[in-house]
Amino acid sequence: MLFGGAVAVAVVVIVVAIVISTSGGSSPATTGLQSGNHASNTYNTVNKLLTGIPQTGVTLGNPHAPVTLTYFGDLQCPICRDFTLSTFPQFVQAEVRTGHAKVRYRSFCTASCNNQSFSNPQQVFNTQQVAAYAAGKQRKFWDYLELFYHEQGQEGTAYVNSGFLQGLARQIPGLNMSRWTNDRGSASLSAQVQGDERAAAAESLQGTPTLIMTGRKGSETVQGSGGALPDENSLAAAVQAVQ
Repeated sequence: MLFGGAVAVAVVVIVVAIVISTSGGSSPATTGLQSGNHASNTYNTVNKLLTGIPQTGVTLGNPHAPVTLTYFGDLQCPICRDFTLSTFPQFVQAEVRTGHAKVRYRSFCTASCNNQSFSNPQQVFNTQQVAAYAAGKQRKFWDYLELFYHEQGQEGTAYVNSGFLQGLARQIPGLNMSRWTNDRGSASLSAQVQGDERAAAAESLQGTPTLIMTGRKGSETVQGSGGALPDENSLAAAVQAVQ
């Protein structure tokens, strides 16, 4: 894993930056699009995590929460998957569900752009990220993101295609597929992904996930010990320090 990345800190902005590289990571418990009871069980896990928490676009949590965790990620990134399926649920339960913090996702092409199985990796990245953002138009972005990470394929393979993206969308109860398909062609969502990438470049970010915590006071950088992913105690301490 590679840790790094410089994050500019404004006078009253609190930044916690965590940068983890997009190479390596443990193998997923399952690989590829799920179906039947397996898919239902996975969505039940996702729904249990998210139900009752407000979603607005790419933001999860009370929009008035005093602390914001900005999560720069890549849906093909295996380290993002590891963080999202391990530490992130505890953070959601302890800090987001209680209204202490909200999470805002932003796109940063790392593992996807290193995937040589595609002739145009950047285009695949844009397509997959917009697919998730399109679900966000129906307040289901985080449902889509969680399903993608739960069913993420083997790194470096060409598993991301139209069937995979549509299959994830069909697993989300209540998602209007016609509207989702139409929103995938939205120029504004494409521009949002591109804007996220410009923001990552401006901050000289080096990998994903990069987690930036902002609040009213102080500044603190948190990262896992010994090259590991950050744990819930480290993130909780950061929230307390910056709010």
